[in-house]
Amino acid sequence: MKIDNFYFVVENIEKSIMFYTKLLDKEPTNITSNRWADWENENNQIYFGIISKESAEDKLIKGNNGVLGLYTEDIESAYKKCLELKVKILYEPETIPNSKDNYKCFAIEDLDGNKIEISYYDK
Repeated sequence: MKIDNFYFVVENIEKSIMFYTKLLDKEPTNITSNRWADWENENNQIYFGIISKESAEDKLIKGNNGVLGLYTEDIESAYKKCLELKVKILYEPETIPNSKDNYKCFAIEDLDGNKIEISYYDK
């Protein structure tokens, strides 16, 4: 088995599509009416998506369903972008002590309260 995708349940699919398009600097790869949108990664192995609460048939709740991890080459620029988007910052950029790969990260919340960790580390 392998990881295929990760998605959040969202309250307003249109607003969330706009938010993630701006955050990721990338248009969705796929939009299925008012139900689903997804963004593929560079090598199309794992993708991120959002699904409307109505499509989830209220079996899933919106907000705090997991953590989306994003990687960046420039953590300061990513942090500035999040400030410009006026998102809730959960914690400021920090370097994780004793990390062997120079791990730096900060976290934000999306429009529905889902946690997103944005990080840089030596690959």
